[in-house]
Amino acid sequence: MKQLFITMCLAVLTLAAKADDVKLVVNFANGSSQQEFALSDIGKLAFDESGFSIFEANGTVLPFTYVQVSSIKFANFSSGIGAIEATTGGMKPYYRNNQLGVDGWQAGTKGKATIYNVGGMMVASIDNWDGTPISTSNLANGVYIFKVNNNTIKFVKQ
Repeated sequence: MKQLFITMCLAVLTLAAKADDVKLVVNFANGSSQQEFALSDIGKLAFDESGFSIFEANGTVLPFTYVQVSSIKFANFSSGIGAIEATTGGMKPYYRNNQLGVDGWQAGTKGKATIYNVGGMMVASIDNWDGTPISTSNLANGVYIFKVNNNTIKFVKQ
């Protein structure tokens, strides 16, 4: 259990290391006020069998025991997945009922439809797409971006 906790903390810390406003929040078991640390001020976190220590960038070491701490959380943490601006005009891509399509598509027209995963890798592309809804049943669960010509939406396949 402790290994899982340590691994999760380190994984989140690694993902959040570039954000200046991210805070590490330590909540105490006795209900006293929480203590916050700017992630940019933390040089290292070290865990052992009885507790953990926060090594601040200025050299200060702050030890904590697991008994005195109820939780450790990250505040102001972003997944890195930003919002995509709304499209303008008559065409609006959609994702519903496990299908992708475009409301306002002109019958008889062709366009390029592309699906990207959250890492930016293209997972599907149709060069002469005619507007027929595209099934997402073959996609793994996750976050994707659907682009038709210059219209884009972000969707979550669950």
